[in-house]
Amino acid sequence: MVRKITFILLLSTGFSLLSFSAIADTNKIVKWVDSDGITHYGDKLPSQEAGRNNTEMRNNGIVIKQNIRVDKKTEILDQQKEQEKLAQERADKVLLASYTKPEEIDLACERNLQMDHAALQSLAQNKQNAANRVAHNKKMAQAFQAKDNPIPDNLAEKLKQSQFELSRINKQIAQRKQNIEATRKRYAEEKNRFIALKQQTLEQPALAAGF
Repeated sequence: MVRKITFILLLSTGFSLLSFSAIADTNKIVKWVDSDGITHYGDKLPSQEAGRNNTEMRNNGIVIKQNIRVDKKTEILDQQKEQEKLAQERADKVLLASYTKPEEIDLACERNLQMDHAALQSLAQNKQNAANRVAHNKKMAQAFQAKDNPIPDNLAEKLKQSQFELSRINKQIAQRKQNIEATRKRYAEEKNRFIALKQQTLEQPALAAGF
């Protein structure tokens, strides 16, 4: 009989605890701020506000949990920054492994530019030849015009072709010069980065020693 009464009491206590837990759960308050900056309170976050940060708390104001919603754009930007950081770290390792002093970077730059300089010299000669052809064809055309004679078709075509060739060579020269400028800029940036990394390497032991 005593066992039966004890079981009934335990069973009643269990139901009471479950009921208290359910009530406590329903007494939970959710706090959030809408797009207009207005703070709201409710027993749950409305579906239209599902993407917002919110705080769960009890009636007495004790915070149970904070739900921070990660903005998708921010997450993508963070991932891009992390990838850029890793890429920079890899590039720094390659840079430090490739050179021992800044002067080596200057030498590497000049070696890299040798083909561009050679190409420019060749293009300069081609330009002079093309300019001579243009001048010759123009002179012949002017001779016909001075006698009020029409310019022969073949001469007109030669003049057109020589002018086109001169224009094409000028574009090639401009492109080569742009390449040289870009190469010098790239190596200058690598040199500055190399110097900065070396400086950091020298400063680390001093910081570790407490200076």
